[in-house]
Amino acid sequence: MPEDTTTIEITRSDRTRLESLRRYPREPYRTIVRRLLDQSEDPEPLSPETIADIQASLDEIRRGEFVTHEELKRDLGIE
Repeated sequence: MPEDTTTIEITRSDRTRLESLRRYPREPYRTIVRRLLDQSEDPEPLSPETIADIQASLDEIRRGEFVTHEELKRDLGIE
């Protein structure tokens, strides 16, 4: 059963960009858009634990609890 279709309005510059993404000369725009949508979805979203770790790291940075590259190189005797 075919999917329902609709029309969308895009700028000429976006249309030109879509044309540049064609894999073959007459590839339909719907195929290009579907490919872009598929690529934009993360197949492995971040786990709650990873999100919590990122938030903890951001909190440390906000509190100034970090070492710069320059400090680390100096402490390790590099350069």
